[in-house]
Amino acid sequence: MIVAELYQQGRPLVVVTRQASAVTGAWARLQAAMSRGIVGGSPNRMDVRVDVFLAELPALREVRTIFHEQLDLGPTLREQVRSLIADQKRREHVAAGIRPTSSEALAAELAAAGFRRKLRDFQLENLALIQQLPHGADFSVPGAGKTTVALANYTLARTRGEVEQLLVIAPLAAFEAWREDAAACFEHPPTITVHTGPNSIYSDVEVLLTNYNRVASDYDRIRDYVGRRSTHVILDEAHRVKRGAQGVHGRAVLDLAYAAKRRDILTGTPAPQGAFDLIALMRFLYPGQDQKILPASAYNERAGRDDDVLSETSRAIQRYFVRTPKSRLGLPGTTFDVVTRAMSPIQQAIYDALLGRYRGDFGLDRPARRQFDRLGRVVMYLLEAATNPMLLVAGSDDADQRGFMHPPLALDGNEPLTELLTRYRDYETPWKYEHVREMAEQARDRGEKIIVWSTFVRNIRSLATHLNGFQPAIVHGGVPTQDGAPAGALTRESELERFRHDPSCHVLLANPAACGEGVSLHHWCHHAIYLDRTFNAGHFLQSQDRIHRLGLSEEVMTRFTLLLSEESIDDTVNARLREKILALSALMNDRGLVRVSLPEPDEGAPEKPVVSDDMQAVVSHIKARLDAA
Repeated sequence: MIVAELYQQGRPLVVVTRQASAVTGAWARLQAAMSRGIVGGSPNRMDVRVDVFLAELPALREVRTIFHEQLDLGPTLREQVRSLIADQKRREHVAAGIRPTSSEALAAELAAAGFRRKLRDFQLENLALIQQLPHGADFSVPGAGKTTVALANYTLARTRGEVEQLLVIAPLAAFEAWREDAAACFEHPPTITVHTGPNSIYSDVEVLLTNYNRVASDYDRIRDYVGRRSTHVILDEAHRVKRGAQGVHGRAVLDLAYAAKRRDILTGTPAPQGAFDLIALMRFLYPGQDQKILPASAYNERAGRDDDVLSETSRAIQRYFVRTPKSRLGLPGTTFDVVTRAMSPIQQAIYDALLGRYRGDFGLDRPARRQFDRLGRVVMYLLEAATNPMLLVAGSDDADQRGFMHPPLALDGNEPLTELLTRYRDYETPWKYEHVREMAEQARDRGEKIIVWSTFVRNIRSLATHLNGFQPAIVHGGVPTQDGAPAGALTRESELERFRHDPSCHVLLANPAACGEGVSLHHWCHHAIYLDRTFNAGHFLQSQDRIHRLGLSEEVMTRFTLLLSEESIDDTVNARLREKILALSALMNDRGLVRVSLPEPDEGAPEKPVVSDDMQAVVSHIKARLDAA
């Protein structure tokens, strides 16, 4: 006999034990099938990752039918296998074209359950499909009301007795939206408890709100909460776990899936890098079944944006998600201004010197991955230099608050480059800073507000000094949320409220990592300026949707301005983001995403750059600039 049991204390594993009477061939067959998931054990024991065990269920049938070996699954594992089989049958039932519950019937059921917000037609259509799936994905564009639909889905599941409590895992920036939507959706809103530490999870909590960091750092307590009663687990901005088990957050969330009764994911940018990003999301929704859902081509990370891979993957996942495109929201249009200017002489000299420094760091003709250990830092350095060279020099808050000298010092012509870098603020003001100031002045004169996006916290601090007369609000990772801030401290929420409602505050300086998700600014601001951008397409798309979302008046035109330094890494980033957004639009079958999210390409420009990945794009930029020098 071979015995297998699912152990969920700590990280879930299937422990498979061979008893003395077990047939050798049967044990060898199981070992071969489970080899990619074995993480420990002994000659007569295997500790196997749950997802691999569940994916290899055909091997269990072979053990029984070919080797006539008895296989005893413990009660917990037996229930997990039954759940998997039931999920698969339910998915197939939906895929067969079962008629969804009518929108009218769903609306009536929600009203009877005390759900008072009236869903729009497209939201009811999404809900009708999601609630029929055992677990579902809402990939609607940001601003389409995914939170509202998710709360409606939870209401139906709770009213029908399928679940008893809700766990929402979301970025800190999205907490405010969950609170506000819960208050607006329910006649008698449940208390949302924010998980702030070990003592914040009580036995009677119905709705628990936590973030991805805390799931990883306090996994055991959250796992106990999920296992206590039938729990609906929702991942908001689920693209954050795209690294799957290779990332700390992804591993914790994937492990948590086995304890949940119902699982749903929300994200408007499910695959910002290509089809490969969907693997972790499918593994959370349907543990052990992702290879039955996704085509084999999706597992090739480097080919994840090839047209045929995108097309094949899109067809495979269509039945498992809903998506409301921008075109369905009835939003007014957008305009893009791409402002490209040459860097000033000192900034250009610094940038060129930085490129020369990396001449010997990479074999530019051999793009092996081992050559790019430092590439992440190199990208940041080049982005800093293309925006504000002062960021290259170690600084402090006091230094960032000094501002740029006006008028600048005159050059003698014999200053060493190191001195020009160290004292850059005395000689030049970056053109991007001056352009932002001009646009801030224009906005103030018109009684309007603007948001300026930058990846770098020091850019935000330095800009705050440069734009001091506009009373800028500031949101970045160093500004705490109200849930974790000491009494009287400046918080992200208070800064956002100041930007929204203080007439003297004309500018918001924000970091996409801290403010690009879960924040609504479309009623107050209609112009976003990008001081710099990274290769993160999710950040770019999410940040746009802070001001272009459901609820805009039809006469409002939303403006996006991109600031690009000529012949710098800005051009490379711009091309790569275009490629990624084109790929996402193909994967989601949402061509309108490109029209809304990207400026029009120059006439005759190719739709895609020739580079295949971010690393090679950076190396190509360095090589091209050095060859031209």
